[in-house]
Amino acid sequence: MYFDELQLLRWLKNDKSAVEYIELVCDIAHKWDDLIDRDKNLDDENINKMFFDVLIKLPRNSFYRKNFDHLNSVLMNAISNWQIATQMEREGGEYETSIAFILRSSYVDLITQAALLCGGHQWARKVGLEARAITHSETYEGYLKNLELEKETRSSIG
Repeated sequence: MYFDELQLLRWLKNDKSAVEYIELVCDIAHKWDDLIDRDKNLDDENINKMFFDVLIKLPRNSFYRKNFDHLNSVLMNAISNWQIATQMEREGGEYETSIAFILRSSYVDLITQAALLCGGHQWARKVGLEARAITHSETYEGYLKNLELEKETRSSIG
């Protein structure tokens, strides 16, 4: 789920560097997911952009640099949760898939934590509620439909 830039500006108290950080990480995460799930074909230009963003733009982002110790730990956790969710989707049953539905969107914690850094604890809770509602607007049923399509695509590729 990509978030609207105006929404991110509001959530992050007009900190443009914080917004750029979230946009970068979300774009990278979605492309990484596409590469792993093989449900979207990324051309060379998109793959090159992703690696440039990971290796050059993200480390130079002033918000990330300033808050690295806090945000990097949250980012590591989001990556671990996404990898766990992917494995649960592929190897688990109905119960594991229901856990994976929420677990795979741990990247939303980056928004909540950025909001915490920009506006404090109460602000982060408000932003977290809004961001989670947007992230999960696809519904569990929609998620299951997309998961089934992804499995069909992956099995046809080999």
